[in-house]
Amino acid sequence: MFKKVCFFIYFSLLISLTSHCADMSFSQDSSTQQTFIIPTHDNVAIDLAKIKQQLATLQTEKVIFDVNQNEVSHEKFQRKGVLLKRENSIGTILICHGYLGCKRDAIALKHLFPLYNVMSFDFRAHGELTDGQLSTIGRDEALDVIGAVNFIKSDPEMRDKRVIVFGYSMGAVASIEAQSKDKTLFDAMILDCPFDSTDDSMRRGLDKQMKFTLFGTEMEIPGKELYLKNMYNESGIAQYITSILFKQVSSLDSNQVATKFVRVSPIDSIKKVSVPCLFIHCENDKKVPVEAVEKLYNNKPGFKQLWITPGKKHFGSYNNHPELYWYKVNKFLNVIASSQINKLPQERIYDHRTQNFENKI
Repeated sequence: MFKKVCFFIYFSLLISLTSHCADMSFSQDSSTQQTFIIPTHDNVAIDLAKIKQQLATLQTEKVIFDVNQNEVSHEKFQRKGVLLKRENSIGTILICHGYLGCKRDAIALKHLFPLYNVMSFDFRAHGELTDGQLSTIGRDEALDVIGAVNFIKSDPEMRDKRVIVFGYSMGAVASIEAQSKDKTLFDAMILDCPFDSTDDSMRRGLDKQMKFTLFGTEMEIPGKELYLKNMYNESGIAQYITSILFKQVSSLDSNQVATKFVRVSPIDSIKKVSVPCLFIHCENDKKVPVEAVEKLYNNKPGFKQLWITPGKKHFGSYNNHPELYWYKVNKFLNVIASSQINKLPQERIYDHRTQNFENKI
């Protein structure tokens, strides 16, 4: 039992280590690096005092910033966020959460980025300060992303360093939409399980929901095309029907967050994104199929990588293999930090379903 406990502590230290990341293609001043006494077979003692000292430096601070309410109005409202600043950071990671999530969910992933400042925030209608706000599942959330980046770039300690986004689900979509509006926002993007478009997502869902079998013959309930044509209508009845079907299609309850259903099409917006991108997706994602992220990947110009994992659910790649996820994310970040992108293959797909996948990691 004692050995198991020691092994667990040993692994926890590895993923939180901020100064000796595996496979780093850049270096830091060794005089500023922190060290731990790592347990081995011969030495199972852990310097808890040093660990406690490092944990004390990982304190987050609360931040607040303004965002535009929409693209036509000059009115603004505020979003709240959480910021972790690391000593000697080489950049800042902005984590963008998914639909029904919040900044606390997102900042919990800060250990994925040991060499970076990390910031997360509440999208409109999520978390704190939600009165009178509506989620659009990615469209207007792009303005929240822009506001967050403006805040980062206004900070004297962060403004001259790289800004990289890590977005998942709706957060990935909002990040694509934001970058397509302002190509100077991010230096690179890590996009986990984005959908291709609201049109395609609803159509795929209705294709399943509106079919039935009668006497061995598959039949379709009429009215699908009429609904798809009118699902973004701003009338109360249209939005109500869309909310019901959205729940059936996505297993997400829009009653938990005030939502306005609008057209969002990252499959088109990604064509305007030229910065390096790492796409991550689960083979078994029931909300967004692999084909959706493959279309995004194919439409994106410039340097790009796609990693398809055996994860069991939407945004399930991390839970499926946290260690490999950490490694893949930091390997991509190393490429960005090395400034050697032009010397590398501009397209690469890592698919666990293909043979010899382990040799391509």
